[in-house]
Order: sequence, then C-alpha cells, then structure tokens
Amino acid sequence: MRMRLWHFGRMMSGKVEISSKIGELLGLVDGSEVFSSMFKYEVEGKEACEIVLSPFGPENYRQIAYVTIQVRDEPGALAQASQFLKSLNIDILNSETISSIPGAVMIWEMLVDLSFYGDSVSLKAEFEKAKAEKSPAVGMVDCLRVEDSDLATRYTRGAALDSESVRTKALRRTEKKATIVEGGSFQVPQAYLSFVGRESAPVMLIGDLDSWVLSVVFLDDDVRLFRMKMDLPDRPGSIHEIMTVLADASVNVVAGYTNVLVYYERMTCELVADLRRSAYGDAEGAHAALTERISALGAQFSLVDFSPVDL
Repeated sequence: MRMRLWHFGRMMSGKVEISSKIGELLGLVDGSEVFSSMFKYEVEGKEACEIVLSPFGPENYRQIAYVTIQVRDEPGALAQASQFLKSLNIDILNSETISSIPGAVMIWEMLVDLSFYGDSVSLKAEFEKAKAEKSPAVGMVDCLRVEDSDLATRYTRGAALDSESVRTKALRRTEKKATIVEGGSFQVPQAYLSFVGRESAPVMLIGDLDSWVLSVVFLDDDVRLFRMKMDLPDRPGSIHEIMTVLADASVNVVAGYTNVLVYYERMTCELVADLRRSAYGDAEGAHAALTERISALGAQFSLVDFSPVDL
C-alpha cells in the first residue's frame, strides 16, 4: 500500500504554497530546486489539469535506484556503508536511517544515483562478492537490497497510465529549467498558467512518497469541500454502506482514509468530499441529513465531524 499525503489550498497570483507536512517529507523545502511536468486528463467530456513536481531532474531518472542497507548499530557502521558506496562512485540522494533495534540493528533506506557506476544488478553482485570474500570493507554491513526505481513513470507519463477510459495528454513533458522553492511556495511557470487559464484557483496537493513527486491538481472554482469523520463498526460491508449513503446524495468523495481502532469492533473513516451537487442543499441541510442517514445504518454508525475545508 502506498503512503500518500494530501492537502487542500489555493493558488494565489500563480503561486502554490507547499504545506510543511508534505514538503519536508519530499525534500521540497525553501532553497530546493523543483522540476515539473504538466498533464491534462479527459474523460466523458470533462477535463482536469495536473502539475507534477519532483526534486530530481528528468535526465537522472534512468539511473536512480532504491537501496536498503542493514548494518550493526554501532559506531562506524554507517561510515563503512557509505564508504562502500563511495568506492563505487555511487551518489546517495534522499535517505533516512533509524536504529530499528537499538544496540543491534540499524536500517538505512535511500535513493542513490548509479549514473557514474552501472546498474542495480551490478551493485548487488558487488556487495555479495565482498561478503563472500569476507571483506573488512563490509564487515559491519549485514545486507544490502537494491531495486530499480519507477520514478520516471509517474513524472513523465501521468497518473492514469493504466486507464482505458481516461485520455492523458502531456502538455509539458518536462520543464527543464528548475524552479526554486521560496517562502514555502512553488511559482507556477507562465507556460503552465496559460493552460490553466487563471492565476488563482483551488488546488489539491497529493504527495507520493514512493515516487518522490508532488501532484498539484486544479479544482473547479465552484467546488464545495467538507471534511467528514465517521465512526463505524469494523466488519465487512460497513465502508460500502457509508459510500452508498454518500453516493445516493450525489456527494463526491475527493480524498479519505480509514483506520481500525479496535479489530472487529470499531473503526473510523475520514473523508473530504465535494457537496456542490448534493441533494441536501446547503451545508446545514447536508449536515443534518447525513447525520440522520448514517445513524440509521446502525448503533455503531455516527457522523462525528462535519466542517468546511478552507480554500
């Protein structure tokens, strides 16, 4: 399951603010350079535009790999692991390390650039050879896993790659000149703004940690977003019942997640939904009607929060 982060905001004067909770995880912080591409999606007469942001330049994608290194949790282990990569002319990019079992095991997960070395198969073979020869260069390194990245797929081909009904058109495959994040914001290139047709618009930001990209999706000006939190039983079909209530009222779910609190007993469902075409009219009417309909599903069902999303 891919971890995703999302946030709603507004592009103002051609600038999109990158929330800190997303930006810090993706390396999109003040002073960092951002590469971008833009797509238009068409389905059943409707259109939507998306800008995809990445901290990595497009020319590097074919040589980037995921590497996970397990070392002993003791002084010098990380230095030894990084020296092994340095000796092969491999560049460590974004990474995270944590002592998963203090005093015993440390895990180092990273993106690496193999452009000046070779490929992932050669790296794995080089490490296994060193271990087989009991080389002191990897004496504190227990194992190394490496796999090719698929960063280029999301960045260059869009979000609907496998869809038969959605037509994807690359408006700008790559904006080769990087943009610098300043004041926590991304300045949308003028070429992109001409496709969007406006300098102010509600947006949805979706951070994809697996692909190291941030998707900026432009929403309609008349969108009416509300955040809803529901309690429900943890059993087969309960999510379906909630979604059916929303579908019957023409409430369109935009984002959400579920979380089990007590297995086989209780869970929560949090959603952001567009109510502009809702059968319940204004916000007050929608709140009252949804509270009643959800409670009618059973004693464990309830709508515990209903609030507008500030755009």
